[in-house]
Amino acid sequence: MCTLTFIAGDTSHRIAMNRDERITRGAGRPPEIHQVGGTKVIYPSDGEGGTWIGANEYGIALALLNWNAVISPGERNGKARSRGQVIPALMGSRSLAELRTAFQASNLEGMSPFRLVGIFPSEKQIWEWRWDSTQLESHVLEWASRHWFSSSLSDREAETLRGTACRDAHSDPDAGSVAWLRRLHASHSGGPGPFSVCVHREDVRTLSYTEVVLTPATIVVEHLLGSPCSMGSGHWTENQLTAVRR
Repeated sequence: MCTLTFIAGDTSHRIAMNRDERITRGAGRPPEIHQVGGTKVIYPSDGEGGTWIGANEYGIALALLNWNAVISPGERNGKARSRGQVIPALMGSRSLAELRTAFQASNLEGMSPFRLVGIFPSEKQIWEWRWDSTQLESHVLEWASRHWFSSSLSDREAETLRGTACRDAHSDPDAGSVAWLRRLHASHSGGPGPFSVCVHREDVRTLSYTEVVLTPATIVVEHLLGSPCSMGSGHWTENQLTAVRR
């Protein structure tokens, strides 16, 4: 249950993600620097060691969205292995080729469906993997700014309504800027409600906002604990890695 945005620049690329989650689960922990297979990585935690977004010192960024469109009612209510473990297991990869090999060898059995988006600036490629609980497929997307949406109520409705808000926002004079990106992810267009970009439901909210900036020299992760509509008064943290040149 999230909204993910990628903004492609000339040399600097920016990723933003709202984490929409049950209020009872809590906002999780802010990003920390970890070592995975000798590689430095940054990611926030869901409180159980898993994450929904992360980046490493080689400039690779990954983001995971639940794929609710293919989840049956029985799967929704049943227990499954945490999808939050997918990104930490892959973040030690130093290239797209290495990550693809690691992913193909992963054991995803028992995990509910998800979509994993990979941003690879060195290769100028965006990959999207889709796991439907039985098989994994992949797609290579055009290197261009874009959005992804998910909602436990309806992925289709989220894509339609939030997608409209995002398309409308692209006509703003400052489209693509940091201020624009944060304004978009704090948007209550059509709400506030279950399908506004910043989600407000009785039991579900956008509990945090994460922004990743990828440049040839650094990887910077800024994180807000709290709803994006409270950016002015929320608790921000920042972590940074020096990029490894390949």
